[in-house]
Amino acid sequence: MPAIFVNYRTGDQEAVAALLDHGLSYRFGSDRVFRASKSIAPGRHYPREIIAGVRSCAVLLAVIGPRWFDVPGRDGRPAVEDPGDWPRREIAEAFAAGALVVPVLVGDTPRLRPERLPEPLAPLADCQHRRLDLRSSHTDLARIADELAALIPELAAHDTARV
Repeated sequence: MPAIFVNYRTGDQEAVAALLDHGLSYRFGSDRVFRASKSIAPGRHYPREIIAGVRSCAVLLAVIGPRWFDVPGRDGRPAVEDPGDWPRREIAEAFAAGALVVPVLVGDTPRLRPERLPEPLAPLADCQHRRLDLRSSHTDLARIADELAALIPELAAHDTARV
């Protein structure tokens, strides 16, 4: 089962989610990193696979860019306000499962404020974040990977960067 779950909102920085997936998969192995479009096989039951991936992860990386609060949902309101929104559900499920949740703020995206988040996601504002900027992506990604390896023994055991 994956140790890392890459959570992202379609319409806001899905390319950064792919970059995280590729970099962390290279470093720790593809089977240790879950990203829905890569990890769910064709024909599989999407909701069941997503929930199983979140429940089995040690850490969820929530990729949050400048449009994260603005991407519209099915009803035209911001998607994050919809209890059925998948990124929202994944983060809430990670908190419930006791996973480490790390907001990955893209570029100059401002820190999260609890009053902007729906109640189930309010704890996200208190989670220490990491920043990933495309101008320094190599360094930022290496730092995130180094910290994950230090926090999660399973990752450290499979770290290709170990000397």
